[in-house]
Amino acid sequence: MTSTDKNARAAWATLTHDSLNNGHVGKRTLTGVQFFFLNFGLLLGNVLVLFNTGAFASVVLHATGDLGVSPSHASWMQTYYFISLALSLPVSSWLANAVGEVRLYLWSMIAMTLASLLCAMTGDLFWFLSGRALQGFFGGLTIPLSQTLLMREYPESSKSFAVSLWSIAALTPFTLGPAAGGWIADHLGWRWLFYLNGPLPLLAAALVWALLFDRQSPQKKMPFDRVGFVLLTGALVCLQTVLNQGQDADWFNSNGLIAVALAGLLMLAYFIVWELAEPSPLLDLRLFARRNFAIGSVMLSVSFMLMYGLLSVLLVRLQVVAGYTSFLAGSALLPLVFLAKPVASVMHRIVHRFDARLLVSLNMLLFALYCTWTSRYDFFGRGGWFTQTLWAQVLEGLCLGALFVPLTTLFLSGLTPRRQAQAVELGGMLRVLGGSVASPLLSVFWERRAAFHQSRLIENFSLHDGGSGDIIARLHAAGLHGQLANAKLAGMAGQHAAILGLDDTFRLTAWLFLGLAAVVWIADPVKPKPPVTVKEDSRQAALEELMEEP
Repeated sequence: MTSTDKNARAAWATLTHDSLNNGHVGKRTLTGVQFFFLNFGLLLGNVLVLFNTGAFASVVLHATGDLGVSPSHASWMQTYYFISLALSLPVSSWLANAVGEVRLYLWSMIAMTLASLLCAMTGDLFWFLSGRALQGFFGGLTIPLSQTLLMREYPESSKSFAVSLWSIAALTPFTLGPAAGGWIADHLGWRWLFYLNGPLPLLAAALVWALLFDRQSPQKKMPFDRVGFVLLTGALVCLQTVLNQGQDADWFNSNGLIAVALAGLLMLAYFIVWELAEPSPLLDLRLFARRNFAIGSVMLSVSFMLMYGLLSVLLVRLQVVAGYTSFLAGSALLPLVFLAKPVASVMHRIVHRFDARLLVSLNMLLFALYCTWTSRYDFFGRGGWFTQTLWAQVLEGLCLGALFVPLTTLFLSGLTPRRQAQAVELGGMLRVLGGSVASPLLSVFWERRAAFHQSRLIENFSLHDGGSGDIIARLHAAGLHGQLANAKLAGMAGQHAAILGLDDTFRLTAWLFLGLAAVVWIADPVKPKPPVTVKEDSRQAALEELMEEP
């Protein structure tokens, strides 16, 4: 057994995995009312952390406008949140062992509250980004803790119900989050999204502390790869900064961006070498030597990147180009809720009855169908903003619900329980990083395609063309002449180019999903093998649910 296996510092899964059956012998048993409030407090905390992912996506333009920065800064406010959340995962179990799980949960919630208030009150971009980064880091620490603390209070016979209850919040960022965040921004103001993060996390922390104050686990000294953590942090921040600022700074025509990119790549290379030689590494990169883990984790990261990127691009473009309110833009995603969670629940039950490669491939094909279908709609038609996309969004909800479980099963296949814990940590981190690059990458593609279509539309516009002449005649009839008519024509061309650019973005992702549907068959077969015991079933379900957390 390697030193890595002995230490078992998997940030998500070790806490959950090793604690599924670790009861608190000699501690008081919670009464019915106390048990209810414990469930309420832990679920509330989990919902608040995840709500900051999806709800903010629909109000980000309000934030950029109020802070006095361009809409291109919108992706910064999401990506640094994702980066910080990803960095919290490798340190969560080390901190839990150092200060105790209940104390860590309490202090993380307090820190997240302070970070939210900083975001709510600041008028400076730097401090706002700092608050978002702190939100992501301390919120990320609570994700595995909430599941661990909840499941320890359930008897063995009810642990599967505990997993299902805890997972209710897993898909809210993509379903209810955007609409709820948009309603808050339209009716209360976007800063109230962060003001509400003041009392509610404190309520969750107070309930957990009051009910579990005697559940403090003994503190343990565990090795922590500080050098690896610093190298990884530096590499991710540098590379994400290049991605965020590339479009505005003209990419590698900027000497500053070139220097930052080189620094990030050097730190990433040093991190990989360091981790492979370190006896107690921050992340077990040797897992990539296993074919199923390499294919499954990369596919999970890429598919999540495409899915989240499409949602982010769509939410922003509906508001910028079509003039939707934040609530209307977020409501376009509400049909996701119809099938997302029900399908996820079904997948947990049937995934071990089929070859996981088959389920993954079918889901990627359905994603490709959704992207192709969506690319044929006019999102900016005022007459049917909801009905046009209803069934396509229902299909995406089905795909979303079936995304995580089969891929998690694929890359966990053939691993021992401890290695599964480390695999969930690394795979989960890669998935979160996929979310951090999603919006900038697809936004760049959309902007380039929109610019291309706009230039073609202008080139083909001619007064000698019947259609163009009709447009000019209608503008004159409306009282627009000269510069006013030219400005109106430019606006119409820009809007139409935006539609075509968005269609191209969806078509690109459709082809990429088709490629993923084929790549999965390179993996080794995952034979149907249902869990033998209830304990094993609960453990596997807990690992799969953790992978659904953004």
